[in-house]
This record gives sequence, structure tokens and C-alpha cells, in this order.
Amino acid sequence: MLATAALALAPAPATAAIDLLKVPALQSPIAAKGTLLAVANAGKAIVAAGERGIIVYSHDQGVTWRQARVPVSVTLTSLYFVSDQLGWAAGHDGVILRTVDGARTWHKQFDGNVANALMLDDLRRRRAAAQAAGAAQAELADTLDNAVADLEGSAAFGPSLPLLGIWFADADRGLAVGAFGQLFHTADGGRNWATWGARIDNPEGFHYNSINRIGDGSLVIAGEAGKLRRSRDGGASWETLDTGYAGHLYGVLAPAGSKAIVAFGFGGTVLRSEDDGKSWKALPRLVNKALVGGMVAPDGSLALAAGDGQVLVSRDGGASFTLVKAGAGRPLAALLPQPLGDKRLLAAGSGGTRILVLDQPPHASP
Repeated sequence: MLATAALALAPAPATAAIDLLKVPALQSPIAAKGTLLAVANAGKAIVAAGERGIIVYSHDQGVTWRQARVPVSVTLTSLYFVSDQLGWAAGHDGVILRTVDGARTWHKQFDGNVANALMLDDLRRRRAAAQAAGAAQAELADTLDNAVADLEGSAAFGPSLPLLGIWFADADRGLAVGAFGQLFHTADGGRNWATWGARIDNPEGFHYNSINRIGDGSLVIAGEAGKLRRSRDGGASWETLDTGYAGHLYGVLAPAGSKAIVAFGFGGTVLRSEDDGKSWKALPRLVNKALVGGMVAPDGSLALAAGDGQVLVSRDGGASFTLVKAGAGRPLAALLPQPLGDKRLLAAGSGGTRILVLDQPPHASP
């Protein structure tokens, strides 16, 4: 009896780790009910992605969904389409996928193994240049030496760094961002990538949580420590906008034709600038949950979705927001960039997607 009990309590024999970058996503009739972390428009279709490599698409505004064929089982965090057929997904283990058939099938273009090699090569090259400069760049050389050691240690465990945002200007030029200051660029539709991390002043290696183009055409990365990174030349060069906030920012909105910029993030934080990002004002907090997604409606109004399903709406360019009671419940992770219709938004999160119907506002910020 004791021998039997000991056998039952003994740890299972060690097995080789499963590489989720090589395991296709499991096909399931309930895939659309899983945890979905990203949602995007692909022409008239809607595409959502999330845990375990699940990607689903809908041609009837989210009423019914079909599951895509995906070659990996890692969590997917971001989607971007440049047409109804051509799009990309990014996620954990540094993966980047591409579709050319409207999300039905996907192919892997990039992963964290390639990312580690690119970043190590870049850091070693920059370290050698700093060391060659002697005393003038001794401090930089030490910093880069530590960075190389850190990344070598991380790379020894494999492709562990997630990508958290992806954006494309067209069928060829794109950028991907992620944890610890990852920034990658492609000029050939994702077939080849280069690390552009050194183009942003980020010695601390702060995380980049999202990337998108705002109303004036510039690109903005929202990230850790309340910092925004802005590029006016397609990502070739960047400036840092310090909002004065110390926490995570998850996104940025700006109505077309407006100089106002609205940033949102952890704990219901909403920040607004009226002078092109030079100074920032914190708006009153209407919710305590993280604001995880946002959109600019065709009429110029702004909507922000909180992680608990509540929605903030502004009709004055982000100068003030109204808290809309939109059915708090299952956690949300993302908001579809375009509304489904009057007072109807589509959100993704725990349990799949759901419609948020904007009711009468109970609270407003002054």
C-alpha cells in the first residue's frame, strides 16, 4: 500500500518541453469563446486573436465566427490589416504571422529566436563601437556590456520575449513592438526584419505596449513609465514624450485635424495634451480598471474600454469623458477600431467577443 501511495505522489518523469511555435493551434468548435486579446477590421470582416494561437473571423459583424488555420499555439496579442486580405498578427515568443487570404490561413514569418539573434548582433556591434571610442564612451560601453549579458541569459531560455503591437503602413513597410524595448522593422512585407531598438532613447529597456498611427499621421508607441514615443517619419527616428505619469500606458488616440492627444492606461488613467505632447493634464478617474482599448468614431468622438467592460465616451476631443454603463462583467482586452453602428461597439476578452451597447451616461468628468 505504501509503495503504491509513494508511486502516486512521485513527480512525473521529465519530458521534453513542447515548443508552441511548432504546434498548430487546436481546431475547436468553441474557439470563438476562448480568451481573445486583439480584434481588428479586415475590410468588412472582423478578425480576433488570443490565447493558444486562436484566430477567428466573422463576416456578419460578430454574429458567427470561423476558426483560422494557425501554425503556432502561442498567445497572440495584436492584429493589423492593410486590406481585406492582407494582415499580420504578433504575440508571445516573439511570433509574427501573416495572412494573404483574409485570415483563413496564416504563416509564420518571424519568432523570438530570430529576434534574440538580431538584438544580440546589434548590441554587440554597438558595444564594440563604444569600447573602441575609449574613455569618451566608457559608461555607454559598460551599459551595453550589461545589456548583452542580460540578453544572452534570456536567449539561453529560448524565445521568451513577447511582442505586444504590430502596425503596417502598406503591404511592405511595418513595425512590431514589445517587451523590454523591442522594436523591429520590415520593408518587404515581413519576409525580413531588422532591429530598430537603438533608434529610441530607452536605456532602461521599458516595455512598449502598443503602436498606432494617430490623426496627424505620426506613429505613437505607448509604453511603460508613462512614456510615449513618437515618429513623424514612419519610424526612422523617434522622440520621447514624457507625460509625467509613472505607470503603464496602453494606447493613444487623436481625432483627425486636432492637435489634442489622449493617452490611456493602467488604473483608469486618462491623460490629455493640447500642445502637441509638450505638456499633459490628468483627467478625473471615472473607473479603477485599466483602460485596455480605444477608438475614434467617424463623427470624431472617442471611446475607451475598461477591463471590466465599462466604456468612457468623449464628444469634445477628449477634454471630458462620460462613463457609460455598458454591461460590466467578463474582463475585456481590446476594442474593435470601428463601431458596428450607432451606440454599438465590439470588444474582445475573456469568453470571446461581445457587443457593448452604450446606454445613458451615469457619470461625467468635469
